[in-house]
Amino acid sequence: MLHHSIMLKTKTAMPAVRSNSVHRSRLLQKMDAGLQCRLTTLYAPAGYGKTTLLSQWAHQYGGTTVWLSLDEMDNDLIRFWRYIVFTLSESDFTELSEQMEPAMKATSHTSILTFIDSLLNELASTTQPLAIILDDYHVISDETIHNSLAYFLEYVPSHVHLYIASRNTLPFSTVKWNVRHEVCHIESGQFLFSLQETDSFYRQVHDLPLTEMQIEQLVKSTEGWVAGLQLAAISLVNMENYDQFFAGFTGSHRNISEYLFHEVIMRLPVEERSFLLKTSVLARMDAHVCHALTSLPQPHCQQMLTHLHHQNIFIIPLDDYGAWYRYHHLFADFLRNQLEQTAPGEARELHRLASESYAERGMIDEAIDHAIAAADYKLAVSFLAQHIPVLLQRGEFSSFLRTLDSIPDHANYFSPLFRLIYTFLLVTCVQIDRAEVALTELEQSIAFIEDSTEQQQFLSGLFFVRANLVFATMDFERWFASSSQLSGGLPESPLFYHFNYNTTEPFIRRTRFGLKGILSDQTELVGNQFSDILEAHGWKDSLINLYVVQALAEGFYEENRLEVTLDYLQRVRFVALHKQIPGLLVPYVLTSAKIKLVEGNFSAARKIVSETIETVASWGAPYWFSPLQAFLVHIAIQEGDIALAKAELSKLPPSILNQPSIQRELEVLTYVRLLLAQQQEQEALRILAILKPSSIREELLISQVEIAVLQALAHQQCGNKKEALAFLHEALLIGGNNCYVRSFLDEGTAMSHLLHDYQLRLKKRSQQPRPSVSAAYVNQLLSLFPKKMEKRKASLIEPLTGKEMIILSMLAQGASNKMIADELGNTLGTVKVYLHRIYGKLDVTNRTQALLKAQEISLLENSPVD
Repeated sequence: MLHHSIMLKTKTAMPAVRSNSVHRSRLLQKMDAGLQCRLTTLYAPAGYGKTTLLSQWAHQYGGTTVWLSLDEMDNDLIRFWRYIVFTLSESDFTELSEQMEPAMKATSHTSILTFIDSLLNELASTTQPLAIILDDYHVISDETIHNSLAYFLEYVPSHVHLYIASRNTLPFSTVKWNVRHEVCHIESGQFLFSLQETDSFYRQVHDLPLTEMQIEQLVKSTEGWVAGLQLAAISLVNMENYDQFFAGFTGSHRNISEYLFHEVIMRLPVEERSFLLKTSVLARMDAHVCHALTSLPQPHCQQMLTHLHHQNIFIIPLDDYGAWYRYHHLFADFLRNQLEQTAPGEARELHRLASESYAERGMIDEAIDHAIAAADYKLAVSFLAQHIPVLLQRGEFSSFLRTLDSIPDHANYFSPLFRLIYTFLLVTCVQIDRAEVALTELEQSIAFIEDSTEQQQFLSGLFFVRANLVFATMDFERWFASSSQLSGGLPESPLFYHFNYNTTEPFIRRTRFGLKGILSDQTELVGNQFSDILEAHGWKDSLINLYVVQALAEGFYEENRLEVTLDYLQRVRFVALHKQIPGLLVPYVLTSAKIKLVEGNFSAARKIVSETIETVASWGAPYWFSPLQAFLVHIAIQEGDIALAKAELSKLPPSILNQPSIQRELEVLTYVRLLLAQQQEQEALRILAILKPSSIREELLISQVEIAVLQALAHQQCGNKKEALAFLHEALLIGGNNCYVRSFLDEGTAMSHLLHDYQLRLKKRSQQPRPSVSAAYVNQLLSLFPKKMEKRKASLIEPLTGKEMIILSMLAQGASNKMIADELGNTLGTVKVYLHRIYGKLDVTNRTQALLKAQEISLLENSPVD
């Protein structure tokens, strides 16, 4: 098991502030001013007191404050944002880590921006002022992190404020926010101590009664540089003759730091000096790892850490318990240089000891880092090998790849399996050219694997990695050519073939693996050939194959090939249940339920979904409750039972509906459908407008079509024919290019009417929109609607809108005008206007005639007549 919590807490714990520290009023006021801005930056070189100022302000701030100390290993997009979430969950957002984990996992097929949207929604759910502090941001070099943070800042709620400390200016533009006065900058010159602050520092903090002239000399020599003043103080504490110190204290802070550090070290007892040098290789330390490096008893190491802290020896506590510490960056650099000068080569052995110490406690990240620093690559690879599944499951692929890149001579240190994993990481990190080179080298190395079993395993993994490259490059021809060279059954590697591609999506076609809704003869051919090859080599029940089969089944359903859909679904069911894979079972169940709805078998659809809710609950997979529950709402709407739909909807977490996100599209669009059924068109359109940009950004074709269809139906229901046809055109453009059928058929009567209007519009060439939609495609869709719809269409002067159909249905149930007005929230006058329109379209003059005409043309079945 990997233990992240210990080291995470050392990154998220706010540094303690000494009770007698200098109160830097002018800078604290600048920090307070940052609460009127979205961003406050603290730019200064090392030793200027950025961290001290941040922690001093954070401890006095009345709102919620969260802290994250960054290091080089945080140059991974997923890790960076996972740490942000962890930091927030340690404060007022106690359940945030659990709530955001599905969104984090979804980044395997959506961009990080969609994850950030979800995070911003969570932050917007409270109005409590929040300050997020990022310390040492200069260690971040990953451009994707910079871009994602800029996006976060663009949309951050007004009560959330970001404070960033860095040695360098931010690598993304803040000009726009500068112009709006939404950025507060504190730069290096402002950190320098004044004469008054220096005097307080020596008298109040260190109890050193220096003269005014001595204070002036210190300020002049150090230029107010905080680290220099601190170093001088440590030296002075241990001196009886201050004049002797000041005689040798010359120059500027740019060349005195090493002199002062040397003064500090040389005046310490030998044991303390040795302790400092040996532990200097540690980025963070506690008594346990210090014992491994110094051989001192663990209790003694704890005493030493505490003593050094009390002596102000540039050691910073990282938790509230005095267990974990780190050295000030400047001091650590000095100590490491001293270690190399006094004991060349010893650092490697110390790193190795640290690696083994961390490994004993399951702190594998630190163990690996120190093993690599020790150049003990065999040890690093052994630790990596023990934890490959967990490391892959985290999704921190960039970090994993960087770790493997830091190990030289892969052919010497990496087994064939490791080289496959390395190539897989290159593919997932979209380093396609490097992946192609690595794959070529792997294919050439097959001949050198003598053991036949190992060779078969290698070929199996090679096929998997090549398959993933196919989905990244769409180079199907080359893949089929290479795959045809394989013969016979190959072993099924659990690491590769049971990699779970779906942990969040209710439909596979929404994922990258499902090509985000792309549908064509070529994708069907590729999918089937892909599956045939997998099955020919004995991987019929592997997850990679079954996800392909499920994606094909969903595609066949969209194309209205229902019999084929059922055949493919049956190949998925047993394994999804037997291996307890909710990411496979839920898409299978929802697609099956859709077919039941096409058949008009509402009870069967409800039964299969309800049973699956119980199943995933027994598996301990609560995330899947919401999409399944939302589909129960969908079934009730299809039945026309609005009361039941509202009751089922109430079982969903309110946050899903209050904060619309593309990651919860099924739930949100089901809610939109219920709003339309309740004539709340404007609210429905508002939500659709929120989702639409995300669906376009994520290139989710299937989502773009459904959103445009619902926008069209909402406008149709409002009587806005021009707008309705414009949104229908958007949906038809995508649908026509991707063989979409059921996305339109499943909308029933209202869509049939709208398509008929669109068909008429197409015939008027002067009004034909561009780019054009094929008239044959529109005709095909209309031909597939039930015949009674065509009869009704032909019998009407003008089709009834959605709201008019609802009123007609209420008439059929015997509702009076007042009852209709009360139910719909309209006045009696408005209801009479609607009735007048209905009578006109049906070419009748009263309620009884309207119901008879509706029965005659199959608008309503078995309508009672007054």
